[in-house]
Amino acid sequence: MTINGNGALIPLTPKFKEINTVLSYIHKKRLEKGQKLFMTDL
Repeated sequence: MTINGNGALIPLTPKFKEINTVLSYIHKKRLEKGQKLFMTDL
């Protein structure tokens, strides 16, 4: 199950699985980038 734009629970279809995978990748990259910036500031 996943949450749609209206906040309702809906079945996790292959389309939404792909979207979640891409968003997870973007989030991971942003966290890594933030950590690198933080480490260079010390």
